[in-house]
Amino acid sequence: MKTTKTIKFTPAKLASLKHPEGKNPDKWFDAGCEGLAIFVHPEPSLKKSYYAHWSTSTIGEDGKKKTSGRYKYLGRVGGAKNLEAIKAHVVVNLPIWKAGNITTNSIKTVRSLANEYKSAGAATGFRIKSKGTKIKYKKKTGKGYVGLINLYVLASTVKESTKQLLTAPFKQEDNSYYKKQLADIPLEKLTKRDIEIWHNRMESIPTAANRALAALSVIFEWDSKRANSSYKGFNPCLRIAKYQEQKDKRYIDSIEKVIEVSKNLEEQQWRDPHFNTFYRLQLEYGERLADSHGIAWKKPVSLVDQKKCTGWIDWRKKEIHLTDTKNREDADCELTDEMLMMLQKLQNMITDANTKASFAVGSMWVFPRPTDPTQHINNSSYRCKLRDFNFKMGFATREHIRGTGKRKVYKYKNLLSLKHLRKTFVTYYGREKGLEAASLRMRHSSLIVTKEHYFNEDTVALKTRKSIYNVGENVAPLKKKGTADE
Repeated sequence: MKTTKTIKFTPAKLASLKHPEGKNPDKWFDAGCEGLAIFVHPEPSLKKSYYAHWSTSTIGEDGKKKTSGRYKYLGRVGGAKNLEAIKAHVVVNLPIWKAGNITTNSIKTVRSLANEYKSAGAATGFRIKSKGTKIKYKKKTGKGYVGLINLYVLASTVKESTKQLLTAPFKQEDNSYYKKQLADIPLEKLTKRDIEIWHNRMESIPTAANRALAALSVIFEWDSKRANSSYKGFNPCLRIAKYQEQKDKRYIDSIEKVIEVSKNLEEQQWRDPHFNTFYRLQLEYGERLADSHGIAWKKPVSLVDQKKCTGWIDWRKKEIHLTDTKNREDADCELTDEMLMMLQKLQNMITDANTKASFAVGSMWVFPRPTDPTQHINNSSYRCKLRDFNFKMGFATREHIRGTGKRKVYKYKNLLSLKHLRKTFVTYYGREKGLEAASLRMRHSSLIVTKEHYFNEDTVALKTRKSIYNVGENVAPLKKKGTADE
Protein backbone atom coordinates (compact mmCIF):
# COMPACT_ATOMS: atom_id res chain seq x y z
CA MET A 1 0.00 0.00 0.00
CA LYS A 2 1.45 3.38 -1.05
CA THR A 3 1.41 6.12 1.60
CA THR A 4 2.27 9.84 1.49
CA LYS A 5 3.51 11.63 4.59
CA THR A 6 5.13 14.96 5.55
CA ILE A 7 7.78 15.24 8.25
CA LYS A 8 10.77 17.45 9.06
CA PHE A 9 13.89 15.73 7.72
CA THR A 10 16.73 15.21 10.20
CA PRO A 11 19.47 12.54 10.08
CA ALA A 12 17.98 10.76 13.09
CA LYS A 13 14.47 10.83 11.64
CA LEU A 14 15.61 9.50 8.28
CA ALA A 15 17.48 6.66 9.91
CA SER A 16 14.32 5.56 11.72
CA LEU A 17 12.06 5.45 8.64
CA LYS A 18 10.70 2.01 7.79
CA HIS A 19 8.59 0.68 4.92
CA PRO A 20 5.12 -0.73 5.61
CA GLU A 21 3.86 -3.80 3.83
CA GLY A 22 3.39 -3.34 0.09
CA LYS A 23 5.18 -3.33 -3.25
CA ASN A 24 5.46 0.40 -3.97
CA PRO A 25 8.06 2.74 -2.43
CA ASP A 26 6.89 4.71 0.60
CA LYS A 27 7.08 8.50 -0.03
CA TRP A 28 8.00 11.02 2.67
CA PHE A 29 8.03 14.78 2.04
CA ASP A 30 10.17 17.33 3.89
CA ALA A 31 8.19 19.97 5.80
CA GLY A 32 11.30 22.19 6.05
CA CYS A 33 12.44 22.19 2.40
CA GLU A 34 10.05 22.68 -0.49
CA GLY A 35 10.52 20.13 -3.27
CA LEU A 36 12.46 17.47 -1.30
CA ALA A 37 11.18 13.91 -0.82
CA ILE A 38 12.51 10.50 0.21
CA PHE A 39 11.46 7.15 -1.24
CA VAL A 40 11.80 4.17 1.12
CA HIS A 41 11.85 0.95 -0.89
CA PRO A 42 10.21 -2.23 0.43
CA GLU A 43 12.04 -5.14 2.00
CA PRO A 44 14.46 -6.76 1.62
CA SER A 45 16.39 -3.76 0.19
CA LEU A 46 14.87 -0.96 2.35
CA LYS A 47 16.93 1.52 0.29
CA LYS A 48 16.26 5.19 0.90
CA SER A 49 16.66 7.70 -1.93
CA TYR A 50 16.43 11.48 -2.19
CA TYR A 51 14.08 12.84 -4.88
CA ALA A 52 13.09 16.33 -5.96
CA HIS A 53 9.36 16.77 -6.59
CA TRP A 54 7.28 19.48 -8.23
CA SER A 55 4.15 19.82 -10.36
CA THR A 56 3.54 21.16 -13.85
CA SER A 57 0.25 22.52 -15.19
CA THR A 58 -1.10 22.39 -18.74
CA ILE A 59 -4.38 23.53 -20.27
CA GLY A 60 -6.01 20.92 -22.51
CA GLU A 61 -8.11 21.41 -25.63
CA ASP A 62 -11.22 21.41 -23.50
CA GLY A 63 -9.88 24.43 -21.59
CA LYS A 64 -9.41 22.54 -18.34
CA LYS A 65 -6.24 22.86 -16.32
CA LYS A 66 -4.42 19.60 -15.72
CA THR A 67 -1.68 19.19 -13.12
CA SER A 68 0.86 16.38 -13.11
CA GLY A 69 3.69 15.57 -10.72
CA ARG A 70 7.37 15.29 -11.58
CA TYR A 71 10.19 13.57 -9.71
CA LYS A 72 13.97 13.78 -10.12
CA TYR A 73 16.43 11.34 -8.52
CA LEU A 74 19.09 13.10 -6.41
CA GLY A 75 21.02 10.30 -4.70
CA ARG A 76 21.00 7.73 -1.92
CA VAL A 77 20.57 8.56 1.76
CA GLY A 78 24.00 8.18 3.32
CA GLY A 79 25.72 8.70 -0.05
CA ALA A 80 28.32 11.25 -1.13
CA LYS A 81 26.02 14.24 -0.43
CA ASN A 82 24.68 14.79 3.07
CA LEU A 83 21.22 16.11 3.89
CA GLU A 84 22.27 19.79 4.03
CA ALA A 85 23.98 19.57 0.63
CA ILE A 86 20.89 17.93 -0.88
CA LYS A 87 18.65 20.68 0.55
CA ALA A 88 20.92 23.42 -0.83
CA HIS A 89 20.89 21.73 -4.25
CA VAL A 90 17.08 21.61 -4.25
CA VAL A 91 16.70 25.25 -3.15
CA VAL A 92 18.94 26.48 -5.98
CA ASN A 93 17.60 24.25 -8.78
CA LEU A 94 13.88 23.85 -8.02
CA PRO A 95 12.90 27.01 -9.98
CA ILE A 96 14.85 25.68 -12.99
CA TRP A 97 13.16 22.29 -12.83
CA LYS A 98 9.75 23.95 -12.53
CA ALA A 99 10.48 26.19 -15.54
CA GLY A 100 11.34 23.17 -17.70
CA ASN A 101 14.14 22.79 -20.23
CA ILE A 102 15.15 26.36 -21.11
CA THR A 103 18.03 25.29 -23.35
CA THR A 104 15.70 24.21 -26.15
CA ASN A 105 15.35 27.86 -27.18
CA SER A 106 18.32 28.95 -29.23
CA ILE A 107 17.77 32.61 -28.33
CA LYS A 108 19.52 33.53 -25.08
CA THR A 109 17.50 35.79 -22.77
CA VAL A 110 18.08 37.41 -19.40
CA ARG A 111 16.02 34.58 -17.93
CA SER A 112 18.23 31.84 -19.40
CA LEU A 113 21.38 33.66 -18.28
CA ALA A 114 19.99 34.07 -14.74
CA ASN A 115 19.12 30.37 -14.56
CA GLU A 116 22.60 29.42 -15.76
CA TYR A 117 24.10 31.56 -13.02
CA LYS A 118 21.84 30.00 -10.38
CA SER A 119 22.84 26.48 -11.35
CA ALA A 120 26.55 27.04 -11.95
CA GLY A 121 27.78 30.40 -10.76
CA ALA A 122 26.12 31.21 -7.44
CA ALA A 123 28.52 29.06 -5.42
CA THR A 124 31.70 29.70 -7.42
CA GLY A 125 31.89 33.50 -7.52
CA PHE A 126 34.56 35.69 -6.01
CA ARG A 127 34.53 39.22 -4.67
CA ILE A 128 37.51 41.59 -4.63
CA LYS A 129 38.86 42.94 -1.36
CA SER A 130 40.17 46.48 -1.01
CA LYS A 131 43.74 45.15 -1.21
CA GLY A 132 43.05 43.49 -4.55
CA THR A 133 42.90 39.87 -3.40
CA LYS A 134 40.00 37.51 -4.09
CA ILE A 135 37.67 35.97 -1.52
CA LYS A 136 35.23 33.23 -2.43
CA TYR A 137 31.57 33.97 -1.81
CA LYS A 138 30.08 32.66 1.39
CA LYS A 139 27.19 30.20 0.95
CA LYS A 140 24.94 32.85 2.48
CA THR A 141 26.01 35.40 -0.17
CA GLY A 142 25.25 33.03 -3.03
CA LYS A 143 21.82 32.23 -1.56
CA GLY A 144 21.13 35.94 -1.15
CA TYR A 145 21.86 36.63 -4.81
CA VAL A 146 19.68 33.73 -5.91
CA GLY A 147 16.79 35.01 -3.78
CA LEU A 148 17.05 38.51 -5.27
CA ILE A 149 17.25 37.11 -8.81
CA ASN A 150 14.18 34.91 -8.32
CA LEU A 151 12.14 37.71 -6.81
CA TYR A 152 13.08 40.82 -8.80
CA VAL A 153 14.63 39.58 -12.07
CA LEU A 154 12.50 36.51 -12.78
CA ALA A 155 9.45 37.86 -10.88
CA SER A 156 8.94 34.42 -9.27
CA THR A 157 6.66 35.57 -6.47
CA VAL A 158 3.12 34.89 -5.30
CA LYS A 159 2.84 38.42 -3.94
CA GLU A 160 0.64 40.20 -6.45
CA SER A 161 1.81 43.72 -5.53
CA THR A 162 5.46 42.85 -6.24
CA LYS A 163 4.60 41.07 -9.50
CA GLN A 164 2.52 44.07 -10.61
CA LEU A 165 5.40 46.40 -9.77
CA LEU A 166 7.75 44.46 -12.05
CA THR A 167 5.41 43.71 -14.95
CA ALA A 168 3.04 46.69 -15.29
CA PRO A 169 3.59 49.06 -18.24
CA PHE A 170 6.04 51.84 -17.35
CA LYS A 171 5.23 55.39 -18.42
CA GLN A 172 8.24 57.14 -19.96
CA GLU A 173 9.06 60.84 -20.22
CA ASP A 174 7.56 61.10 -23.73
CA ASN A 175 4.26 59.67 -22.35
CA SER A 176 4.80 56.39 -24.19
CA TYR A 177 4.55 53.09 -22.34
CA TYR A 178 7.37 50.57 -22.00
CA LYS A 179 5.90 47.06 -21.86
CA LYS A 180 8.95 44.78 -22.09
CA GLN A 181 9.70 42.31 -19.28
CA LEU A 182 13.38 42.23 -18.37
CA ALA A 183 13.60 38.45 -18.03
CA ASP A 184 12.25 37.88 -21.56
CA ILE A 185 14.51 40.36 -23.40
CA PRO A 186 17.03 38.61 -25.72
CA LEU A 187 20.60 39.30 -24.65
CA GLU A 188 21.53 40.51 -28.13
CA LYS A 189 18.87 43.25 -27.86
CA LEU A 190 19.42 44.16 -24.20
CA THR A 191 20.48 47.78 -23.58
CA LYS A 192 21.41 49.87 -20.58
CA ARG A 193 18.07 51.65 -20.99
CA ASP A 194 16.23 48.36 -20.33
CA ILE A 195 18.10 47.96 -17.04
CA GLU A 196 17.38 51.58 -16.04
CA ILE A 197 13.62 51.20 -16.65
CA TRP A 198 13.58 47.92 -14.69
CA HIS A 199 15.37 49.71 -11.83
CA ASN A 200 13.03 52.72 -12.05
CA ARG A 201 10.01 50.43 -11.74
CA MET A 202 11.14 49.66 -8.18
CA GLU A 203 11.34 53.30 -7.07
CA SER A 204 8.93 52.62 -4.19
CA ILE A 205 11.31 50.00 -2.73
CA PRO A 206 14.72 51.74 -3.08
CA THR A 207 16.78 49.43 -0.88
CA ALA A 208 15.48 46.29 -2.60
CA ALA A 209 15.98 47.95 -6.00
CA ASN A 210 19.65 48.63 -5.25
CA ARG A 211 20.22 45.09 -3.98
CA ALA A 212 18.53 43.62 -7.05
CA LEU A 213 20.67 45.77 -9.35
CA ALA A 214 23.80 44.53 -7.57
CA ALA A 215 22.69 40.90 -7.98
CA LEU A 216 21.99 41.42 -11.69
CA SER A 217 25.41 43.05 -12.11
CA VAL A 218 27.01 39.98 -10.53
CA ILE A 219 25.37 37.79 -13.18
CA PHE A 220 26.87 39.81 -16.04
CA GLU A 221 30.29 39.92 -14.34
CA TRP A 222 30.20 36.14 -13.91
CA ASP A 223 29.17 35.68 -17.54
CA SER A 224 31.97 37.95 -18.82
CA LYS A 225 34.59 35.70 -17.20
CA ARG A 226 33.35 32.56 -18.99
CA ALA A 227 35.15 31.25 -22.07
CA ASN A 228 31.93 31.47 -24.14
CA SER A 229 30.05 34.37 -22.62
CA SER A 230 26.40 34.77 -23.58
CA TYR A 231 26.28 38.58 -23.42
CA LYS A 232 28.59 40.33 -25.85
CA GLY A 233 29.54 43.70 -24.46
CA PHE A 234 30.27 45.51 -21.22
CA ASN A 235 28.23 45.01 -18.07
CA PRO A 236 25.02 47.03 -18.72
CA CYS A 237 24.44 47.52 -14.98
CA LEU A 238 27.50 49.72 -14.53
CA ARG A 239 27.08 53.45 -13.89
CA ILE A 240 23.35 53.22 -13.28
CA ALA A 241 22.50 55.69 -10.53
CA LYS A 242 21.26 54.02 -7.37
CA TYR A 243 18.56 55.29 -5.05
CA GLN A 244 19.52 57.07 -1.88
CA GLU A 245 18.82 54.74 1.02
CA GLN A 246 17.71 55.71 4.49
CA LYS A 247 20.37 54.38 6.86
CA ASP A 248 18.96 52.53 9.86
CA LYS A 249 21.07 53.84 12.74
CA ARG A 250 18.63 53.20 15.56
CA TYR A 251 20.18 52.57 18.96
CA ILE A 252 19.38 52.76 22.67
CA ASP A 253 19.53 56.54 22.90
CA SER A 254 20.11 56.86 26.64
CA ILE A 255 23.13 55.62 28.57
CA GLU A 256 20.89 55.35 31.63
CA LYS A 257 18.63 52.98 29.70
CA VAL A 258 21.64 50.89 28.60
CA ILE A 259 22.69 50.54 32.24
CA GLU A 260 19.12 49.62 33.25
CA VAL A 261 18.94 46.92 30.57
CA SER A 262 22.37 45.54 31.52
CA LYS A 263 21.45 45.30 35.21
CA ASN A 264 18.17 43.59 34.38
CA LEU A 265 19.93 41.00 32.22
CA GLU A 266 22.49 40.31 34.93
CA GLU A 267 20.02 40.09 37.81
CA GLN A 268 17.47 38.02 35.87
CA GLN A 269 19.99 35.73 34.15
CA TRP A 270 18.56 32.68 35.93
CA ARG A 271 15.15 33.20 34.29
CA ASP A 272 16.46 32.67 30.74
CA PRO A 273 20.21 31.99 31.02
CA HIS A 274 21.19 31.67 27.35
CA PHE A 275 19.08 34.48 25.90
CA ASN A 276 19.98 36.98 28.64
CA THR A 277 23.68 36.17 28.27
CA PHE A 278 23.51 36.49 24.48
CA TYR A 279 21.71 39.85 24.67
CA ARG A 280 24.24 41.20 27.17
CA LEU A 281 27.13 39.96 25.03
CA GLN A 282 25.87 42.00 22.06
CA LEU A 283 25.76 45.10 24.25
CA GLU A 284 29.25 44.48 25.67
CA TYR A 285 31.27 43.80 22.53
CA GLY A 286 29.08 44.72 19.56
CA GLU A 287 30.10 42.05 17.04
CA ARG A 288 27.95 40.81 14.15
CA LEU A 289 25.14 38.45 15.14
CA ALA A 290 26.34 35.78 12.70
CA ASP A 291 29.78 35.85 14.34
CA SER A 292 28.23 35.34 17.78
CA HIS A 293 25.95 32.42 16.94
CA GLY A 294 28.63 29.73 16.68
CA ILE A 295 30.91 30.57 19.60
CA ALA A 296 32.39 27.51 21.35
CA TRP A 297 33.30 27.26 25.03
CA LYS A 298 36.92 26.51 24.14
CA LYS A 299 39.13 26.08 21.09
CA PRO A 300 38.26 22.77 19.39
CA VAL A 301 41.10 20.29 19.01
CA SER A 302 40.46 19.28 15.40
CA LEU A 303 40.59 21.64 12.41
CA VAL A 304 37.25 20.27 11.20
CA ASP A 305 35.51 21.37 14.42
CA GLN A 306 37.32 24.72 14.33
CA LYS A 307 35.84 25.43 10.90
CA LYS A 308 32.37 24.71 12.25
CA CYS A 309 32.79 27.50 14.82
CA THR A 310 32.61 31.23 14.33
CA GLY A 311 34.92 31.58 17.33
CA TRP A 312 35.70 30.45 20.87
CA ILE A 313 36.39 31.86 24.34
CA ASP A 314 40.02 32.32 25.38
CA TRP A 315 39.66 32.36 29.16
CA ARG A 316 43.33 33.08 29.82
CA LYS A 317 43.38 36.23 27.67
CA LYS A 318 39.79 37.17 28.61
CA GLU A 319 38.88 37.40 24.93
CA ILE A 320 36.63 35.85 22.31
CA HIS A 321 38.59 34.76 19.26
CA LEU A 322 36.50 35.22 16.10
CA THR A 323 36.92 34.67 12.38
CA ASP A 324 35.43 37.81 10.82
CA THR A 325 32.74 36.81 8.32
CA LYS A 326 33.48 39.85 6.14
CA ASN A 327 37.22 39.43 5.51
CA ARG A 328 37.79 35.89 6.90
CA GLU A 329 40.57 37.23 9.14
CA ASP A 330 41.13 36.53 12.84
CA ALA A 331 39.85 39.01 15.40
CA ASP A 332 40.31 39.02 19.18
CA CYS A 333 37.57 40.83 21.10
CA GLU A 334 38.15 41.79 24.72
CA LEU A 335 35.56 40.87 27.32
CA THR A 336 34.65 43.02 30.30
CA ASP A 337 34.80 41.60 33.81
CA GLU A 338 30.99 41.76 34.03
CA MET A 339 30.62 39.75 30.81
CA LEU A 340 33.14 37.15 31.93
CA MET A 341 31.20 36.73 35.17
CA MET A 342 27.94 36.16 33.28
CA LEU A 343 29.59 33.56 31.04
CA GLN A 344 31.00 31.75 34.07
CA LYS A 345 27.57 31.79 35.74
CA LEU A 346 26.08 30.32 32.56
CA GLN A 347 28.63 27.50 32.71
CA ASN A 348 27.65 26.74 36.29
CA MET A 349 23.93 26.75 35.44
CA ILE A 350 24.45 24.26 32.60
CA THR A 351 25.97 21.71 34.99
CA ASP A 352 23.09 22.15 37.47
CA ALA A 353 20.14 19.91 36.55
CA ASN A 354 17.71 22.22 38.35
CA THR A 355 18.27 25.24 36.07
CA LYS A 356 16.77 26.22 32.72
CA ALA A 357 20.22 25.94 31.11
CA SER A 358 20.71 22.24 31.88
CA PHE A 359 19.47 21.18 28.41
CA ALA A 360 22.83 22.36 27.01
CA VAL A 361 25.00 20.01 29.09
CA GLY A 362 27.60 18.37 26.87
CA SER A 363 27.16 20.87 24.03
CA MET A 364 30.29 22.53 22.63
CA TRP A 365 28.32 25.73 21.89
CA VAL A 366 27.95 28.66 24.26
CA PHE A 367 24.54 29.31 22.70
CA PRO A 368 23.11 25.95 21.53
CA ARG A 369 19.77 25.59 19.81
CA PRO A 370 17.08 24.68 22.39
CA THR A 371 15.52 22.14 20.00
CA ASP A 372 18.89 20.54 19.12
CA PRO A 373 21.85 21.30 21.45
CA THR A 374 24.27 19.78 18.91
CA GLN A 375 23.59 22.83 16.68
CA HIS A 376 24.23 26.48 17.52
CA ILE A 377 21.51 29.15 17.35
CA ASN A 378 20.54 31.04 14.18
CA ASN A 379 18.73 34.28 13.38
CA SER A 380 15.30 32.91 14.31
CA SER A 381 16.19 31.06 17.52
CA TYR A 382 15.43 33.94 19.92
CA ARG A 383 12.71 35.66 17.89
CA CYS A 384 9.88 35.25 20.42
CA LYS A 385 12.11 35.81 23.45
CA LEU A 386 13.40 39.05 21.94
CA ARG A 387 9.85 40.23 21.31
CA ASP A 388 8.82 39.64 24.94
CA PHE A 389 11.99 41.17 26.40
CA ASN A 390 11.76 44.23 24.16
CA PHE A 391 8.17 44.82 25.24
CA LYS A 392 9.14 44.55 28.91
CA MET A 393 11.96 47.09 28.44
CA GLY A 394 9.93 49.49 26.29
CA PHE A 395 11.60 48.59 22.96
CA ALA A 396 8.41 47.13 21.42
CA THR A 397 4.73 47.97 21.13
CA ARG A 398 1.77 45.67 20.88
CA GLU A 399 -1.81 45.86 19.63
CA HIS A 400 -4.67 43.75 20.94
CA ILE A 401 -6.11 41.62 18.12
CA ARG A 402 -8.68 39.38 19.75
CA GLY A 403 -9.50 37.35 22.83
CA THR A 404 -10.08 38.12 26.50
CA GLY A 405 -8.56 37.15 29.82
CA LYS A 406 -5.56 34.85 29.50
CA ARG A 407 -6.34 34.10 25.86
CA LYS A 408 -5.63 37.54 24.47
CA VAL A 409 -3.78 37.66 21.14
CA TYR A 410 -1.46 40.60 20.47
CA LYS A 411 0.41 41.86 17.43
CA TYR A 412 3.90 43.05 18.39
CA LYS A 413 6.16 45.55 16.66
CA ASN A 414 9.84 45.68 17.62
CA LEU A 415 11.29 49.19 17.78
CA LEU A 416 14.79 47.75 18.19
CA SER A 417 16.26 44.41 17.13
CA LEU A 418 19.44 42.58 18.10
CA LYS A 419 21.36 44.22 15.24
CA HIS A 420 20.72 47.63 16.84
CA LEU A 421 22.73 46.55 19.88
CA ARG A 422 25.81 46.66 17.62
CA LYS A 423 24.97 50.24 16.69
CA THR A 424 24.47 51.03 20.38
CA PHE A 425 27.93 49.68 21.22
CA VAL A 426 29.65 51.59 18.38
CA THR A 427 27.87 54.84 19.31
CA TYR A 428 28.92 54.88 22.95
CA TYR A 429 32.38 53.44 22.25
CA GLY A 430 32.93 56.18 19.67
CA ARG A 431 31.71 58.92 21.99
CA GLU A 432 34.09 57.71 24.69
CA LYS A 433 37.19 56.95 22.63
CA GLY A 434 36.60 58.77 19.34
CA LEU A 435 35.23 57.84 15.92
CA GLU A 436 38.56 56.59 14.59
CA ALA A 437 39.03 54.28 17.58
CA ALA A 438 35.51 52.90 17.05
CA SER A 439 36.25 52.23 13.37
CA LEU A 440 39.46 50.36 14.26
CA ARG A 441 37.67 48.39 16.99
CA MET A 442 34.97 47.25 14.58
CA ARG A 443 37.51 46.52 11.80
CA HIS A 444 35.70 48.71 9.26
CA SER A 445 37.34 49.49 5.93
CA SER A 446 36.97 53.25 6.46
CA LEU A 447 35.63 55.89 8.83
CA ILE A 448 32.79 56.53 6.37
CA VAL A 449 31.35 53.05 6.99
CA THR A 450 31.39 53.60 10.74
CA LYS A 451 29.86 57.06 10.56
CA GLU A 452 27.14 56.36 7.99
CA HIS A 453 25.97 53.00 9.29
CA TYR A 454 26.71 52.75 13.04
CA PHE A 455 27.85 55.89 14.86
CA ASN A 456 25.42 58.49 16.25
CA GLU A 457 26.76 61.89 17.29
CA ASP A 458 25.90 63.33 20.70
CA THR A 459 24.07 66.37 19.40
CA VAL A 460 23.74 67.93 22.86
CA ALA A 461 27.50 67.74 23.51
CA LEU A 462 28.21 69.31 20.11
CA LYS A 463 26.34 72.51 20.99
CA THR A 464 28.58 75.44 21.97
CA ARG A 465 26.93 77.81 24.44
CA LYS A 466 30.25 79.41 25.40
CA SER A 467 33.20 80.44 23.34
CA ILE A 468 35.52 77.52 22.70
CA TYR A 469 38.47 79.86 23.22
CA ASN A 470 37.64 80.75 26.83
CA VAL A 471 40.54 80.00 29.18
CA GLY A 472 40.01 78.08 32.36
CA GLU A 473 39.78 79.64 35.80
CA ASN A 474 43.15 78.17 36.82
CA VAL A 475 45.02 79.94 33.98
CA ALA A 476 46.65 83.27 34.85
CA PRO A 477 45.43 86.15 32.62
CA LEU A 478 47.95 87.76 30.27
CA LYS A 479 49.39 91.11 31.38
CA LYS A 480 48.52 94.22 29.45
CA LYS A 481 51.38 96.06 27.82
CA GLY A 482 52.83 98.83 30.00
CA THR A 483 51.54 97.53 33.31
CA ALA A 484 53.84 96.77 36.20
CA ASP A 485 53.58 94.22 38.97
CA GLU A 486 52.21 95.56 42.21
